[in-house]
Amino acid sequence: MEAQAYLRELNTQLTYLFAYVRKINEIDTAAGLFGEFRGMQDAGWSTVATAHEVFHELKVLGSKGEPLTRAELRQVLCLYAHLAEAGGVYEGLLNTMQIPQLKAYNLWPFQKLVRVRPEPRAIIGPNANAMFRHLARVATEIGMSSLARLLETTFRDDIRNAIAHADYTLVPEGLRVRRRNGGQPVIVSHAEIGEALQIAIFFFEMLHSFQQEIAESFRPARTIVGRFSENPPMAWKIELSDDGRFSLSSDAPGPQYDAGYERQKRINDRLGGRMVAAYIEPGADLPPGLIAEISTMGFEVLIVEFESDQQFADLVAEVEKHQLWNPGPIPENDFGSVLMSTPFGFQKISNGKQFKASLPVVEKVLVA
Repeated sequence: MEAQAYLRELNTQLTYLFAYVRKINEIDTAAGLFGEFRGMQDAGWSTVATAHEVFHELKVLGSKGEPLTRAELRQVLCLYAHLAEAGGVYEGLLNTMQIPQLKAYNLWPFQKLVRVRPEPRAIIGPNANAMFRHLARVATEIGMSSLARLLETTFRDDIRNAIAHADYTLVPEGLRVRRRNGGQPVIVSHAEIGEALQIAIFFFEMLHSFQQEIAESFRPARTIVGRFSENPPMAWKIELSDDGRFSLSSDAPGPQYDAGYERQKRINDRLGGRMVAAYIEPGADLPPGLIAEISTMGFEVLIVEFESDQQFADLVAEVEKHQLWNPGPIPENDFGSVLMSTPFGFQKISNGKQFKASLPVVEKVLVA
């Protein structure tokens, strides 16, 4: 995918992701904003901070107004490989993407990918290929198919592997991926390298931009009733202070609930781990082409087919009783529509145009 097309689609899909997870669980969303967290620690311990240094170094070299020397190109490729491997940053993204699955915030979200070698003993963390495959798999599981495709192409495996394993040579045409252990050597042209670097920079910068925007929403501090990680629901104070410190704390004596929490919990429980669900009453059909249209917007819909009229009636009664409707515009005519839900609530949808109107508003991204 061309870099600027990647940027526009990434902006769209991250808009949907962050808008929806904030509705599902804003507290766990806040916890995942800053990636790697291992408790209180002094400066100089966070690999996230190092990743941001690498990002700025890469951006400076990548925007150099004249051709890079061989040494500079080698440096750029090493920085690119570092960004691909910056698992501390992507821990936050994984925690964010697991919110629709109602999985609790986890200090070690990639831990299942860690391998332990018995002899000689070593703990081997997942590399970039494994991390981004896992991120794409989770995006697929929550029904965000377009986001999954973007994650699969964010970093080029062939470039990262070649640099990480010193399995390359620099030639006038670009980067020769030698594949000395098997496979056909290939040339990655200078234009292809430039495109790969641009996509990586766009991804890192846009992810940080969305995370920072949400962090700023906690200046001044806000108190939210809900669940943080495995804790029971209670009031949590979240604050981004003027000196840049981010804090999440609670002095609640025990579990606490409010109407907003209870309402959202009912919606979350009906979504089945997806971002979008459709509920089909017995004998009814989906509007023609609706699912295909929604797929073009980046979502795979969970289809829930009820076995009895009473089950469907019970769902509608629950939506009515607890005011679970999406507060957005109500279509004038819902003939031939299907009952659907997103984290914003339930809505009757007849066509792709109506569904698109219910999505979070995407701000245009400026492309230089």
